[in-house]
Amino acid sequence: MIRKIINIDENKCIGCGLCVTACHEGAIEMVNGKAKLMRDDYCDGLGDCLPVCPTNAITFTYREALEYNEEAVMKVKENKTCSCPGSQTKKLTRTIKPIKTLKESDSELINWPIQIKLAPTNANFFDNAKLLIAADCTAFAYANFHERFLR
Repeated sequence: MIRKIINIDENKCIGCGLCVTACHEGAIEMVNGKAKLMRDDYCDGLGDCLPVCPTNAITFTYREALEYNEEAVMKVKENKTCSCPGSQTKKLTRTIKPIKTLKESDSELINWPIQIKLAPTNANFFDNAKLLIAADCTAFAYANFHERFLR
C-alpha cells in the first residue's frame, strides 16, 4: 500500500538519537551511528520524530510501505526494556537518618530513573508510591529539596 511514512536522510543524520526517543512506536533505531527506520509497520506516519531532528534529516514521503500495525507496536511496548543503562529500573537502598543529621551531600532518592519519560510504567517503585513531580531545576534552586520533598 502507498502511504505517508518518514524518510531519514543518512547523509544529514548526525547520530544524536533524538528521533529514537521521540518515536513512541519504536520504529527508529540507531545503526552504525545513524538513525534508521527499522520497521515500516511500526511507523504511524504522524512524525513525532521530525521536529526533534536538529539537521532536518527526517522528512515525510509517500511510498509503498506495510500498513501501520498498532497491535504489534503495543505488544512490543509491553515487553520492551530500554537498553540504556541510565534508564534501567533500580531500587536504591539507603540508611534513613534523622533530618538533623543529614549532610548536604546525602541523597534521599530511593529509585532510578528519576525522569518520568525514562521510567517504565510497570516499575516496582511506582507500586503504592506517592509521586513527586518537579521541574528539572528544582533540586538546584531549592537547597533542601531532598530533605524537604523526597523524604
